[in-house]
Amino acid sequence: MVKGMPYELAARMTLYRSQKPVIHISAALAFCCSLCAQTGIRPTLEFREDKSAVVTLQELQHVIPRESLAEMDKANRARLKHQPEQVIDHLKRAVLIDPENISARNNLAVCLVESELASAIAQWEEAIKVNPRKGLLFNNLAIGYVLAHNLEAAERAARAAVDLDRTTNRPRAVLGLVLYEEHKYNGETLSLLEHASVEYPMTHVYAAKVLFDQGEYQKARTHARAYLSSGETEHRKAVSEMLDLIDQTPTSEPDQF
Repeated sequence: MVKGMPYELAARMTLYRSQKPVIHISAALAFCCSLCAQTGIRPTLEFREDKSAVVTLQELQHVIPRESLAEMDKANRARLKHQPEQVIDHLKRAVLIDPENISARNNLAVCLVESELASAIAQWEEAIKVNPRKGLLFNNLAIGYVLAHNLEAAERAARAAVDLDRTTNRPRAVLGLVLYEEHKYNGETLSLLEHASVEYPMTHVYAAKVLFDQGEYQKARTHARAYLSSGETEHRKAVSEMLDLIDQTPTSEPDQF
C-alpha cells in the first residue's frame, strides 16, 4: 500500500495493476493490431515512388532485372486498385526472377503477414541474409515476431532496427512497446517510449503505465494528459480512469503546469 493512501483506493490500484486493463494489451496479436491502428507503426511497404527510404550499399550495388522491377510495378498498381491477391502474385514473381530483390521480398512479407505469418517471417529473414544493414527489414521482422508471440526474438530484431536506424522514431517505438510487453518497466523502456511519443501519441499511454507502476504518479499524469490532448481515442476511457485514481491519491503533488 502507498503510504498515506486510503485502504480502499490502495486496493483499487493494486487490482488495477494486477488486472492490467485496457491500457495493458497482454495478447501479442491485440498489441500489434492496436499498434498498427493507433500509431501507424505497421510492417512497411517499399515501392519505387518511396523517396524517403534509406538506401544501403547492397541496394546501390545490386542491379534488379527489368522483369523483376516490372512485376513490382504491376504489384503496386494492383495495390492501388485494392487487389491483394494480384499484389501477392506479382511480388512472388518478382522474387522468383530476382531472389536478391529485397524490396520485393519485404513487400511480399507485408502482404502475407495476416494470412501466412510464418511465410512472412521467412521472407524477412531471407531478405536480412541478403541485406543485413537495412533497418526497415528488422523493424518489420520485429512486428512479425510480436504477432507470432515470440517477444524474445522481437526484442532482438527491434534492437537491431534501432542500431541501424537512429534517425526515426518508429524503431524506438517498436522496441519500447516490445519491452513493455515483456514487463521490462525500466529507464530504457521509458526513454524509448518518451522519445517516440513525439511522433506516436499512443506511446504516451504505455509511458504513463510504466510510471504508474513505479509510483511516479505526477509524471504518469503528464503522459496521460498528453495522450488525451492528442486527439487519439482508443484508450481514452482507461487513461481517464488512471487520472481519476491519481487525483484521489493523497500523496500526489500539485500539478506543475
